[in-house]
Amino acid sequence: MAKTRNSGALQYKSFALVLQALVIMAQKGNTCSSCEIAVHLSSEPTVLRKALAKLTRGHILVTREGRDGGYMLNRSPEELTLADIYRAMEVGESRSNAVTDTMCTNPFGAQMKDACGDILEEMEQSVLGVLEKHTLAELVRRAGC
Repeated sequence: MAKTRNSGALQYKSFALVLQALVIMAQKGNTCSSCEIAVHLSSEPTVLRKALAKLTRGHILVTREGRDGGYMLNRSPEELTLADIYRAMEVGESRSNAVTDTMCTNPFGAQMKDACGDILEEMEQSVLGVLEKHTLAELVRRAGC
């Protein structure tokens, strides 16, 4: 069994971290630096930048360079679903990999991967179904920000 650097648990932590960062960005309404966001989250800017890079690649955020640079939402909080964020963070893929990486490479492990495949896909669809119902704007309201 090979250990992976990006375990499912790490992806869930990153997902929770970026949700908080996105609430701060939505609240501010303009460019936020990673240092500024990290202060609010009591986090390290480098950890935050790694997570936010996935959202930039997923076109959820845009970046600006320079003295007033940082991150901005690429869509309004009302249009941005939590499922969009979840997909960009690749949480479901990491969770599935974390489960299947625990299975042996022998014939029994292969049987278990086949047996669990449909269940993992069903879990993923269920999670996405819930997250599709909620937007970043709703999360901002729920947080009381």
